[in-house]
Amino acid sequence: MRIIIGATIKDALNFLNGKWLRGIGIVLLCYIIKLVLETLPVQGSISIQMAPVAVASSETLISLVITSVVNSILFFIMIDYITNTQYTMRKRFVKACTYPFRNWHLLYKGLAVFFITNLLLYVIGMMMIYAGLGSLFTYAAGVSLWSGILFAAYLLIFAFIIWLFLGISQAMYILYDDPGSGIFSSMKESFLLMKGYKWPLLGLFVLTGIGLILGVLLFVVGLVVSLAIYEVSRLVFYRALIQKRRQREWHAKFNE
Repeated sequence: MRIIIGATIKDALNFLNGKWLRGIGIVLLCYIIKLVLETLPVQGSISIQMAPVAVASSETLISLVITSVVNSILFFIMIDYITNTQYTMRKRFVKACTYPFRNWHLLYKGLAVFFITNLLLYVIGMMMIYAGLGSLFTYAAGVSLWSGILFAAYLLIFAFIIWLFLGISQAMYILYDDPGSGIFSSMKESFLLMKGYKWPLLGLFVLTGIGLILGVLLFVVGLVVSLAIYEVSRLVFYRALIQKRRQREWHAKFNE
């Protein structure tokens, strides 16, 4: 796992070599738009609420839809800009900004995938808070067999939701590569790609999360650089999965 994570970070840095200003520029622009429109995971609809039924409220669901629309469009713009290095900066920017609208099917497909992703993030955040509070109450009241069984069941549900989140994590990249792919087919393909690679991606999330925290401590420059490395690392990780799948397919044909 450490080898995969290290190779991903290294490849991301190599990808950004000589293109730092361009990479940072598009990432900064997208995150500023998210900040202004309050569609970051720490803002608006994804802010964790203490009411267990908050996720089912119409206000939360509408906010999640708006967040998903904005973030999916920005995702396709950012990935298209980062990947199309053969164009001039101006043509590249125009092409990237129009990409999700030229492939208009991506507007509702990206909305659906991002909505499910954001919903899972919302539930994961709430469950983490409830797990922490529940642990404190259990410790204060004393551990019993019944509380232990409940806590174990809670952890299993929590692990299942994280498994789902990691499983569909590549769906947006699949849609970008193949706009004709369906919503559920892209998520199914994502699960197939992620088979055996969920732990490395989770480790990558943790490592880049630590990088973002350190970036905040280093003020704006460190934060922006950390965000650029995070976004490019996600893209590099997806490309590595595609390459590994092609290698497996080639070996399978060679051995026939």
